[in-house]
Amino acid sequence: METAVTRLETMFQKAESDLDYIQHRLEFEIMKSLPDNPAAEENPFALLEELSVLKSRYKTLCMQLEKIFIEQRDSMKGIRAALENTMKMVQALQQHADLERLPLSEEEQTAAQRLTCQTVKEMESLVEQPFSSGSTVPGSAEEQH
Repeated sequence: METAVTRLETMFQKAESDLDYIQHRLEFEIMKSLPDNPAAEENPFALLEELSVLKSRYKTLCMQLEKIFIEQRDSMKGIRAALENTMKMVQALQQHADLERLPLSEEEQTAAQRLTCQTVKEMESLVEQPFSSGSTVPGSAEEQH
């Protein structure tokens, strides 16, 4: 059993060594084929570094956007609840004071309908998750998981 483990470790070390050699050889070949002082646009290593930085920034922006979305959703939920409570209190006060309950104006009816529609859409969107932890960049490694 111990010899099998040792053999596996040796195989992994050789594979790692082979990959290191391939990487260094590839870097050497690329550097050999590039002009002496290539522009950043022509240097694949610089482009790869920039791509890595951009991926990191993209992930950070996605996380910030998700936080903003959640805060916006919670704020809108609070505003809708406060508005709905205010409307109910006004109606209750009108009934309590024996005031004639005037029908809602066209503008008020439209606002009430929008509030109801938005609340329904909000509840439906809570079931779905708008963001995923993986990347949404087409062809990225995270997207394929």
